[in-house]
Amino acid sequence: MENIIDKIVDIDRKALDIKAKTEKILQDNGKKLNEKLAEIEKKELENAKKVGEKKYRKLIKQGENERDEIKSHTKKECRKLEESYTKIHKKLEKEIFSVIFKDN
Repeated sequence: MENIIDKIVDIDRKALDIKAKTEKILQDNGKKLNEKLAEIEKKELENAKKVGEKKYRKLIKQGENERDEIKSHTKKECRKLEESYTKIHKKLEKEIFSVIFKDN
């Protein structure tokens, strides 16, 4: 009878050891999983940051190109206006001069 009780106690002790080892393995695996997830998250954030920076630089470059095109177009239009003004101004100047001295 004592032998049976010893075997039961031994089986119970082994079951507790197996349970403790299993819990330890689960805990270790959970820790490893969390570390791996943190590593993956960090890598993905870095990649997303690089992609975002690349898109940002591309948009800035496009904006700068558009700005330069607008500046160039505006300068051309200003030159045209100045040329037209100069032509009209000289013509008007002659007409006004003529009108002023005709009336006198």
